[in-house]
Amino acid sequence: MEQITNNWQIKDTSEPTPTLFQLYKKLGERNRAAKTVVERMTKKGTVVALNTVYNVIYGRSSRTDIAEEFLNVAAEMLAHTKDLQARTAALLTSIADEATER
Repeated sequence: MEQITNNWQIKDTSEPTPTLFQLYKKLGERNRAAKTVVERMTKKGTVVALNTVYNVIYGRSSRTDIAEEFLNVAAEMLAHTKDLQARTAALLTSIADEATER
């Protein structure tokens, strides 16, 4: 048999390629990201099943419109989480400052 070869060289990277699923896991358990994507896509006039969104997140489907919307939702959720953490830290600092003044 004739062996087929190609000239493509596969780069050996030590860093794995980031996936939507890794981002989804970073959002935390029971997040509403997938449902929010469905709601936003519906508002734009595209009917999408929740299962389809999960298929994109898990890498079983490659609908770019859904992936883009998921990235938008995830960015907003992560920004909101960081904002909550900053506000919580500021409140705790102000409470601690009041306690030391007494």
